Amino acid sequence: MYILLIAVTAISLAIAAGLAIALVKLVGDDRRRSEARVAALATMSAMTAAPVSRPQRSAETAPAAAAAISSPVVRAAAPRVHPQPRLDDLEIRRAEPVAVGDLFAEKEHGSPWGRRVAVMGALAAVVAAIGFAVVSMSDRKTPAPARAAVATPATAEPVPLELTSLRHLQQAQSLTVTGLVQNPRTGAPLSRVVVTAFAFGPDGTFLSSSRAPLDFTTLAPGDESPFVVTVPVTGVVSRYRIGFRAEDGGVIAHVDKRAPEALAGLR
Repeated sequence: MYILLIAVTAISLAIAAGLAIALVKLVGDDRRRSEARVAALATMSAMTAAPVSRPQRSAETAPAAAAAISSPVVRAAAPRVHPQPRLDDLEIRRAEPVAVGDLFAEKEHGSPWGRRVAVMGALAAVVAAIGFAVVSMSDRKTPAPARAAVATPATAEPVPLELTSLRHLQQAQSLTVTGLVQNPRTGAPLSRVVVTAFAFGPDGTFLSSSRAPLDFTTLAPGDESPFVVTVPVTGVVSRYRIGFRAEDGGVIAHVDKRAPEALAGLR
């Protein structure tokens, strides 16, 4: 599974690097195109129209004009005839420069980074979805016994209770057992622990039993609690046995930590 995760991570990094290279190339191309466009527009705006030469009068009309100027006699009766102007005699004036205004102004374009970031986000989401699907499929293919085997060592064994004191008092109709029990410091917190007592006759026959809760409802690690349990009996009790149970009815193990001299008498 770790190899698969490493492979998915490497593919994601390769895709991200490819996208970064493509973005750098696109930005460079846009910058070069913009600079070329600006240079072309500047060249076009600097160009002006070529000067047009003023046309000369035709050589055919020059002698007539000179004769008319030098002759002092002018006939009054004869009407003055104006010659028709020829096309070459028309004066061609230079056109006034026309303001181009915003003709060569470069248009502002929106930033393309919004679309690029959206594409990168979509690709990253696709890669993440593929990785999640692959990991989920790998977890599903893992057999249940293997997962249970992995989880089993994490469960700690319960620590038994320690019986530090135990006494009994036998009367005509009952057997009263008192004692003190401790939850070790390495144990788990306990609550509603019940003490059970079983009485047996001289020949080992079972006589009676009883149960009673500890004086303290909860036992944190390191806490002690006394207990008292009374077993109703009518015969002779030669020995008895005690035990502890949790609130769900399960048996709680215990060890006898009493001093050797306290072990004499009924057990």
